[in-house]
Amino acid sequence: MRQVINIISGFIFGLAPLAGATIIGIAIYASLPNTIGIIILGLLGVLSIWLGLKIFKRVQIVGPIEFMTAVHASPDLDNLEPTKDSETKRRFPEEFVRIVENNDNLFKGGTFRIFGDWFGKPYDNYHEIESAEYDEQLKRLTLNFNEGEKLEIYNPKHIFEASTFLKIINADRIQLTWFYYGKTQTKENQYFLDYNLKDKKVTTETNVDWYKPIFDVSLGEPALMIYG
Repeated sequence: MRQVINIISGFIFGLAPLAGATIIGIAIYASLPNTIGIIILGLLGVLSIWLGLKIFKRVQIVGPIEFMTAVHASPDLDNLEPTKDSETKRRFPEEFVRIVENNDNLFKGGTFRIFGDWFGKPYDNYHEIESAEYDEQLKRLTLNFNEGEKLEIYNPKHIFEASTFLKIINADRIQLTWFYYGKTQTKENQYFLDYNLKDKKVTTETNVDWYKPIFDVSLGEPALMIYG
């Protein structure tokens, strides 16, 4: 059902650029009813079709609600110190490990989103935090989850925690490993998604072999969001 909704809404949203280009093209051709006007009209048509296809594909990935409500804010604007009475708390890696060990963490678990790229369908799965570790030498924060999932976050900066989310604004690299769900947790059934930020570009790598992942990363998104 969700796939059908995504296809229909993607088709509708994808038609918007074509409709806009048609109106603009008619106005231009009315002023330039010659070869130049036809060329401009053709270019607008090609551009609108390309943009419409991009929108259609985007809606298939994130869904219509996420597409309509997405706000791509700068991480610099996100990096604001919470007030004393705020429900959001700034954490340092060692501090977050300690509160997880004491079961004092506000955030218990949720859905992963790495550099804007969802793990699975948006809000369609839940992963509970079981333990955390921090390697000071490697500057690596490791979060372990209840079904064997593991997030390794290298050089995490600006960590914010609330009861409904865990946000890490900046990181140099994030690797997610998990076991194929429904199979035994052996090395042969373990898979990874690797996101590496270098020179203002996120490169990705994976060993997933049963489908071809479509990475939907963005530098405008926090390095890690876990939505509860």
